[in-house]
Parts: sequence; C-alpha cells; structure tokens
Amino acid sequence: MGCYITNPRLTFFLFVLGTLCLSNPVQAAPLTETTPPPAAFKPIPLPFTKIITPQAPLPEKKPVDSILPLEVIINGAKSGTWILLERDGEMYAPRDAFEEWRVQLPPDTVPIDFKLYDQPYLPLAAIPGYKFKLDYASQSAQLLFSPEVFAATRLIQEKSTRPVVSAVLPSMFVNYDLNYSTSYLRGKSDVKDLGMLAEIGASNSWGVLTSSHAGRNLNNDPALTFNKSWVRLETTFTKDFPNDNHTLRLGDTVTRAGMWSRNVYFGGIQYGSNYALTPGFVSQPIPTLPGVATAPSTVEMYVNDVLRQVSSVPAGPFAIDNFPLLTGSGDVRMVVLDVLGRETVIEQSFFTSTQLLAQGLNDWSIEAGNIRKDIGVKSNHYGANFASGTWRHGYRNDLTFEGHTELSAQLKTLGVGMISTLPKQMLGKASIALSSGPNRKGMMWLLGMEHQRLRSSASLQVIGASANFHQLGQPELTAPTKLQLAGNWSYTTEKIGTFGLGIAILNRYETSNLSTLSANYSTPVGKSSNLSFTTSRAFDGINGTSVGAFLVIPLDNNRIVSASANFHGNQNDFYVATTKNHSQGDDLGWRGLAGRQQDLARAEGGIYYTGRYGRLSGDASTSSDQTILRLGANGGIVLADRKLFATQRVDQSFAVAEVSGYENVGIGLGGNLLSKTDADGVALIPRLIPYLHNAVRLNPSELPISAELNSIEQSAVPAWRSAVKIDFPVRGGRGALLKIVLEDGEVAPAGAIVKIEGDDEEFYVARRGAAFVTGLEENSIVVLNWNNQQCKLDVKLPPEVPDEIARVGPLLCKGIKH
Repeated sequence: MGCYITNPRLTFFLFVLGTLCLSNPVQAAPLTETTPPPAAFKPIPLPFTKIITPQAPLPEKKPVDSILPLEVIINGAKSGTWILLERDGEMYAPRDAFEEWRVQLPPDTVPIDFKLYDQPYLPLAAIPGYKFKLDYASQSAQLLFSPEVFAATRLIQEKSTRPVVSAVLPSMFVNYDLNYSTSYLRGKSDVKDLGMLAEIGASNSWGVLTSSHAGRNLNNDPALTFNKSWVRLETTFTKDFPNDNHTLRLGDTVTRAGMWSRNVYFGGIQYGSNYALTPGFVSQPIPTLPGVATAPSTVEMYVNDVLRQVSSVPAGPFAIDNFPLLTGSGDVRMVVLDVLGRETVIEQSFFTSTQLLAQGLNDWSIEAGNIRKDIGVKSNHYGANFASGTWRHGYRNDLTFEGHTELSAQLKTLGVGMISTLPKQMLGKASIALSSGPNRKGMMWLLGMEHQRLRSSASLQVIGASANFHQLGQPELTAPTKLQLAGNWSYTTEKIGTFGLGIAILNRYETSNLSTLSANYSTPVGKSSNLSFTTSRAFDGINGTSVGAFLVIPLDNNRIVSASANFHGNQNDFYVATTKNHSQGDDLGWRGLAGRQQDLARAEGGIYYTGRYGRLSGDASTSSDQTILRLGANGGIVLADRKLFATQRVDQSFAVAEVSGYENVGIGLGGNLLSKTDADGVALIPRLIPYLHNAVRLNPSELPISAELNSIEQSAVPAWRSAVKIDFPVRGGRGALLKIVLEDGEVAPAGAIVKIEGDDEEFYVARRGAAFVTGLEENSIVVLNWNNQQCKLDVKLPPEVPDEIARVGPLLCKGIKH
C-alpha cells in the first residue's frame, strides 16, 4: 500500500534529504531492545502519522452472530418457524425448540453465551446424527437426527371418559316364567305340573332391591312326588359406586372364589371392586410392541396375519399398547412406512392372559354372613356364620399375587397363590392353602400350566389335598379329593382340521377312583358345515368306551340342521334335528328332532314366539313309553312414571321415552326398533346397557310432517337394572303454508317476521309472501312484523289430511305498506 503526498514544498524537501543520505551513507550497528538509535538519526514525525507501541496487546476478535428465522423441518416433518443462531459457521437453537422437537440433548451439552427472550441456545451439532441443510429461497432449514435421539412415543389406549349417569327414575318390575307340563305315561296315570319362577325388583337413587321366588306343583297334583310349595330363592340389595369401581351387596349372594376356593351361597354383606362399572376398562396387562421410525410414518399392525390396526407415529422410538384386546399368545408384524415411501417390517411375539392383573391394579372382595343351605328347597335355611376375603394384586404385568382367607367358629383357612408368565409363552400358577379346625389340620396345593397359540393350545392342572383339609362350603362329613389331574391339548392344521386329546384323573379318599382319556377331531365340510368325531375311555373304577360323531350344517334364515350318532356300551343313539332361531324382523322360531335316544324311538318338536311383551313356547316329545307336552310363557311388567308396561324380561336397564301427543311412533336403540308409543306418546325401551351411552332414537318416518323436533336421538346412561326418563319435546299444533298479501296488493316482503300470538317461536316470510308456520291450532291469530309496522291475521285451518301440508291464503294484512 503506497502513500501519496500532494504538498509540492514537502515533496521537494524530501527529495533533497534523500539525495544527501545516499551520497553520505552511515554505517549502522545492529539494533537490539537496549541499543538506542544513532544520534545522527532522528525520525521526523509527520502530522498524520500515529505511532503504535509494539508492546500494546491486540484487541480480542468478537464472534460474528447471524439471527435466522427459519421454517424448520425435522426428519421430514414440519416443526414450525424457529429463530436459529449461526455463529462462526455453527448452528444453535433455543432450548424450547429441542423440547418441541422431542429431541433429547446429551447431559453434558453446554449452552453458549447468547440468550434471546431469556432462552439459552445450544449447539445442534451435539445431537448424534446431526445434518443441516439451509434453503435460502424458501427460508427453511432441514435437520436430520438419528431416530434414537427422539423421545419415545407411546400409543396407549385412550382412557374411556366415564359418562355421567342419568338420573334414576324410581320404578318397580316383575319378571315371570310360567311352565306347564303334562306327561302321558304308558300304563300309568297322567302327571300335570304347573311351575313358576318370579322376580320382584325396585330401584331408585339408593340402589336396586330384588327378590326371586319359585313355585312348584302349583296345581297340587297328587301324582307328583313333591307337594305344592312356594320358596324364596334370593333377596338382595345392590348399590354400585361407579366413581370408585366398587359394589355393595346386602342379602343373598355368592362369595368370590380364588384359585383354590369355591363359590358359596350365603346371606350377609359383600363389598368389593367391580371394574365392570367403568366402560372399556381392561384389567389384564396389554402387551407393548416397540419399534423405531426414522421419519413420520404409518404403522400397519398385523396380528396373526390379520390387519388389526393402523396408526401414525412421529420420528423416533415408539411403543404400541392400544391395540384391540387379545388373549393368549401370537405373532405381531408391524409394517412401518415413512413419508419417503421406505418400508420397515418389525416382527415379534406377544403373550397375555385374563388371569393376570395389570401392574399396580388391585382386585378384592370381603364377605361376612351365614352360609345358605338348601336353596331352592327351603326359603330361610342358613348355617354357621363366617367371614372371608379375597385380594389379588398385579405386582408386575407378568406376575399377579393372590390371597384368600375364610374364618368361622369351627374353621380357619388361609391360602396364597401366584400367576406368572413363563418362558416359551406359557402361563403358570401355583397356590397353597392351610386349614385348621377342631382336632384336625390340613393342606391343599395347586399347580397349573397353560399354553395357547394361534393353532395350538395345551393346559395341565394338578390339585392335591390331605384328608383333613376343609374349606368353606364343603360338607362337614365329606373328605376332599385326594388328587385330581386335568389336561388337554389341541392343534389346528391348515387343511385337514383340528385334533384334540384330554385326560382326567380323580383319586378319592372315600370312594373309588375314576380316570378317563378322550380324543376328538373336527373338520370343516363344504363352505360352512362342520363334522366332528369324539371317543372316550373310562377306566380305573368304571370301565367303558364311547364313540360319537356330530355334523352341523348352517342354512340361511337362521336355520341349522344337525345329526348326531353315539355308541357307548350296548346303547346306540342317533338323531337328526333342525332348528330356526328368531331374528330381527322374524319373531317366530321352531325346532324338530327325530331318531333314537337311550335305545328308544323318539320325536320332538317345538315352536317359539318372541315379541315386544315376552316369549311364548310350546314343546312336545313322544317315545315308546311316554308323551310329554310343555307350554311356557315369560316376560316382564314394569311400573314407572305412574304407568304400567308389559315387556320382555327385565334383565338389564330400561328407559321410559315420551313423545307427548304422538301415538304409535317407533322407538328403539340406534336402528333397532324395540317399542312403539301408546295413546299418550309414551313407550318403554328395554335392554339398555348400564353405565354406557345408549342412543335412544325415534323413527322419524312415523311422525307427521308438521311435527317439529330438535333431535330424533338422545343419549341415556342408566344405572344397573334401573330406569331413566327420556323426553322428546315436540312442538304441538299443525303446520301450514300461509300466503300473506298487503293492502296495496303486493305480497308480504321477504324477511318479515311472523309469530303466533302468545308464542315466542319466530318464522320468516320467504319469496312470494309465503311463510311456513308450525304450532297452529284450528283457529289462531298470527302477527306479522315488518319495518316497525304490525298487522294481525286470523288463520283458520282446513280439515287435516294425512301427509299433506295445509295451504291457507291469501291472507290480507292491513296496516303495513312497503
């Protein structure tokens, strides 16, 4: 770089000085830091020259920062616009961005000394697999990371929203089942028997109270071996607590059995968990199926080669445990297809069982009361008092513990058990129980194992007990079974059918032993028929062999034809039967049978009618020694909302629906018509599912054209075996098309408002002065408003014609001008 001097005097002076120096050179010594310059040499400072001391430190170089607002694309997925930082060729992003992108930073990542909106910035290069591509034209940045750095995505079952239970409508119901039979015995007197089963129930906001009864030989036929009697069966009050998944029962009920214990009828109190009160609740563990997606992808899940679910997942690891409920074991194939069309296949096996509880889940029940005896024979025969409890806990998804205890004045029993998954996709269970009573102590043990695959299944269970072991419900003088073994195996081939084997062994303390072996084979025949063969052999106490064959042929219209042949000992049975079940739109069913049973020629037939008010049946059978005729009727009667209804058996919840003023309108669940309104517009809707949304719907085609409803469907969430009230408000009166003209002969202007006097509903005039008005009586006063003007019209409707809209007018409107 040169220096140019423009002053002419200064130029001349420098030129002369340079000439003198060149003609008289000075011999100079080498210079050091301590050597002063020669005296003859004096630098001439120039006015514009700045002298810089060599020892002064150089200023620190500052980094160059560039703020870049860019649309960011992460592994092919758009992730919004972010403010990135470029510093010396490296890219940085705010901490919030990493959280939004689901990208996990290494723990030793250090932010730089830059903050924007109080957000620290961190290097993108710290993320494994980082790649960056900047597109200035679109102001976007494409980032690529390794799939493993993304936070895992878990597709879980969406928790079912617990619906709000509808208000309980106080009600009463009676279920009845009448049976009459008459038997004509060859060479003996005829026998006639009239029997009845009845159940009485009442429900309100407190709960449900039911009581069942049985009547035998109500016609008091002396030919029967039992006298006329009326026996109480069960009386129970039930209170559900859906928010807690608990149920309380008072009265007659059954204890909850564990792995080794038995169900026992008793009268008293029972309180425990009841997960059926939550819709869609799954208590068993659901298998988790993991995978990795390099980019946003679609996952097709095939369970045992059947497509069961399609899901969308973002980039990164994912786990699916929201697929439909499965039981047993099988194979899953997940096809992962990303946005670039790349396909990855992940295969793995799964195993689950309804006998397991999900991790952390508890299932329990406690009971106390008196053991019920001779149920069905005596009304109020109760034995010793007792208390019992059962508790099950899901310790892990693959391990469930169980405890059960029984206490009474003469008996104390305690048992523990566990259910666990085993290698090779098997389920194992084991339990041990100890009992203590007067002068005796005993033990019982159980070991079991089962395996279930798509084509094969196997199970084996062994139970043993000492002679002094005793448990609740076991007759006092009856010894337990010494050893019992039960096992089975089955395998289904692709083409030739299913094979099965079974074994059962009973070793008893007091009576003879019994052992059986059985085998079976079934194969499809044609498109939908099935042929099966069975054989069994009893030995070790009772000897005998049985061989049988069974053919089932389904036909259209709910008809089935079957044939059976069975040979055991010296007895050969053979029969052919055909049945037809009732269906929607077809209330009639029937059956017929002919052949030999117990070495006697036999024929049977029956006809059945199922309607809105119950079921009627008639059966007849004849053989060489007797002829029997049976007649039956069952149904229900409901008292609710001060009305009496006849209906089918009330085994579930029900609703009282009202369409005020409209008779013979069909109402049902969804598209399933169940009832019709009576003269008051009221109908009983049976078969509602408790604690679930039930869509109660009207049949709109059975409403007149003038009927005006806000909705033809309403949702009801009833409590168990309780009633709810559903109102379908319908605007009353008739509808008519009114034509309105003004005094000047012009039609009423479009947009004018028409109202029935005394009614808040508004209607608008359309083109040509026409207004469709509903809610009209035979004689009504209609008010028209337009531009702060008003007139009144007298409307008289013509006689009603079904399915036609009345037309009235022209009606003269006085006092309104355009």
